Amino acid sequence: MLVYTVSNPEIRALLELRTQLGEELDRLKERIEQLEEFIQALDSTISQGSFTTADVAMEAAARTPEMTPTEALAATGEPRNIVVLNKSGDLELATIEVIEQNLRVVPADHAVYNITRGAFARFFVQDILGKFQQEDRHRVENGEIEWADTFEFEIKSDDKILDEIVVKNFGDESRLEEIQRTLRWTLEKIYRAR
Repeated sequence: MLVYTVSNPEIRALLELRTQLGEELDRLKERIEQLEEFIQALDSTISQGSFTTADVAMEAAARTPEMTPTEALAATGEPRNIVVLNKSGDLELATIEVIEQNLRVVPADHAVYNITRGAFARFFVQDILGKFQQEDRHRVENGEIEWADTFEFEIKSDDKILDEIVVKNFGDESRLEEIQRTLRWTLEKIYRAR
């Protein structure tokens, strides 16, 4: 068996750079794939939507109170469970338990998710949850909200395997929808059966 060693430090540095570039390329490919799925979901929603005239929409708005599903839940304090399925809808990935402004993500019993994988660590935690946290910190600095109302999250794991995600003060319905969409994409990418 032949073993090659790299004694030239410049070559070693170039090999390390090549590895880093390969990892970055993989991360960007995952991001592109995820953005394409978002565009498909938007196109699907747009094509399924129905158009109404302005006067019909105004009448409907006048008859119903302006309360989002999240606000309705906050008013009742009732928990809501959202089952996160894979893209084809035939595999349960996790459950999101929503209570008022807090949510808890629990992986499906048959699923194993390594939290160190790029789709989870770099994309979901850093780019999505981290982004919401930063947005709320800026809102505190601008005097829009109090520290007690800022977005917080905790990832609980056992030996790098996801146990649960806890989010406090997730914000509005659009944030909840973005968390749900990106979570589905992320979990589908790193899914492994027990």
